Amino acid sequence: MTVMTATTAARADLIRSLAVCAEPPTAALEPVAALLGLPRMPTAAEHTDTFTFQLHPYASVHLGPEGQLGGVARDRVAGFFRALEVVPPTEPDHLVVLLGAYAQLVDLDVAGEGTRARHARIALLHEHLWPWLPRLSWRITELGAAPYRSWARLLGDLMGDEVAALRPPATLSAHLREAPGLGDPREGDVGEFLAGLLAPVRSGLILARSDLARAARELDLGLRIGERAYMLRALLGQDPSPTLRFLASEAERQRDHVPGDDATARFWTGRLESTARLLESLADVAISGIDS
Repeated sequence: MTVMTATTAARADLIRSLAVCAEPPTAALEPVAALLGLPRMPTAAEHTDTFTFQLHPYASVHLGPEGQLGGVARDRVAGFFRALEVVPPTEPDHLVVLLGAYAQLVDLDVAGEGTRARHARIALLHEHLWPWLPRLSWRITELGAAPYRSWARLLGDLMGDEVAALRPPATLSAHLREAPGLGDPREGDVGEFLAGLLAPVRSGLILARSDLARAARELDLGLRIGERAYMLRALLGQDPSPTLRFLASEAERQRDHVPGDDATARFWTGRLESTARLLESLADVAISGIDS
């Protein structure tokens, strides 16, 4: 039995197995990796690079207007647990926690625990997982080591099947529906604009450190290693217009790889198109303080 042909009951165990693979690897992961058909065990260094340095597995980073851990997005996820009369975990928005909770709800739903379990399962998927998981999975297939690329494809396919089976509401998640857009620095604060570029829900962009390193290589600019905000400011300080055009091109590239065609996919496509247009217009003019 493959992941994609698993029965509904077995899917909960598959989701749990995929969740375990997002934790730091230990010897206990070896049979799980073999079960999932991963090419090999990931190393601790690969886990750190993928989930700490490049792509953060937290809903708040992807769905919060701050683009950082915590904030309103984490509060919303914690509220979901409270609505189920469960004390929220320390990191309620971590992918491992969310997948584990989802697997439990699948078990309850399959066991016939009533409509409450089904509604909670749909709510968790629609509100707190599907709005960001497909795009994270896609970026991991680009930037992760071989085991994590395989893992991300499996996870994206499995949760996509969940969406197709459950037919969540056509309306957007509150995370997306209430998210502010990316402001124009010519009409506001430059610092706020730069922070918005690094907040996926505002710009649509998932910018990893490796993307900024690629920009430095392609534009022949000096690379300063540090937090993404520091790296971005350094690139803009050296040559703002080419850097802005690179980011516009990256927004267009990511737009062309938004998976799906539902309301969530249309949200991300729209954000990326707006960001690309804004960045192109900014590249045509001198923006005072863009590198400050």
